[in-house]
Amino acid sequence: MVATNLEKSGYSSDIDKGRAVLLHHVKTLQAAGDPLGDYFYALGNSDGWIKDVQGDEAITELFRQAAAKGSMDAKILLALQKATGEPVPGKLNEGMVPNKDLRLWEAGLAELQPLLQQQCYVRRLVVGSRDLGTDLRPHVTTYAVAYKIWPTFRDGHHVQGAQGEWIKKVEKNPERHRLWEALEENCKVPADMWLARLYNK
Repeated sequence: MVATNLEKSGYSSDIDKGRAVLLHHVKTLQAAGDPLGDYFYALGNSDGWIKDVQGDEAITELFRQAAAKGSMDAKILLALQKATGEPVPGKLNEGMVPNKDLRLWEAGLAELQPLLQQQCYVRRLVVGSRDLGTDLRPHVTTYAVAYKIWPTFRDGHHVQGAQGEWIKKVEKNPERHRLWEALEENCKVPADMWLARLYNK
């Protein structure tokens, strides 16, 4: 048990060190007037490792401010939030389904599609690998966004009614499936950026 506690302590310490590098990166970008810094600041609050801002609406407002300054990443995640009805933008590692209000689903997609034709991915600040491995180096990673949309048109979308019955909300649509899947397949996602090298920490 002592060894396990020491291992957990070391793991936690490495995460804290990695997050310190992430925060340094955020502040460096913000000091340079780069809207990417404001986007990453919003994302840090959304993910919870920056705790300056609390509440879904207040955090969403951070993304709006970053978008207003020109952050394409923030614009994309706000459109995706509208389409899916997620409480805050940026939870790309979680499942997403169409907004309960299908008018907002369609409105969000109408905003999202032209944005993804300009930039098909969004960036995230990460300590650790996507598969929760032991590599805890802080880095910027990227996600293609269209993969959050096309499975809905491939499979359709159903919701469960009050009596337990399944109700079809979104029909399968092969044409729209192909359109959104092509946005992912043609997306050239940049390589990860390892921040410890950038800041020599």
